[in-house]
Amino acid sequence: MLTGSDHNGRTYNLHGGLLTQSELADYLNKAFGSELVYRPMSFEDFKADRIAELGEFIGTVIAGIYQGIREGASDRPSGFEAAAGRPHQSWDDYFSSI
Repeated sequence: MLTGSDHNGRTYNLHGGLLTQSELADYLNKAFGSELVYRPMSFEDFKADRIAELGEFIGTVIAGIYQGIREGASDRPSGFEAAAGRPHQSWDDYFSSI
C-alpha cells in the first residue's frame, strides 16, 4: 500500500468478522482457561454503572459509545481483503493460535 498507487484516495475498514460480546467471552475462556461470564445490561443500567465508576462526563461518553455499537453504528463491511490481498483471519483461527 505504501509503495504503489493502487490504494491512493481509498479508505478501508480493516476488521474481521463481527463478534458478539458473548462470543468474545467464549473465545477468551477457551483461549486462556478463564471463566468470564457475559451479562447483558440495559443501556440505562450500563450508563449508571459507568457514571458511578468513571464520573458523569466520561461515564456518559462511554455509555454513548456502547449504545452506538449496540445500534450497529460500527457495522460496516470490511475492506481488509481488498487492502491486504488476502482474507482476514477467522476468529476461530486467531483464538486457537493463542
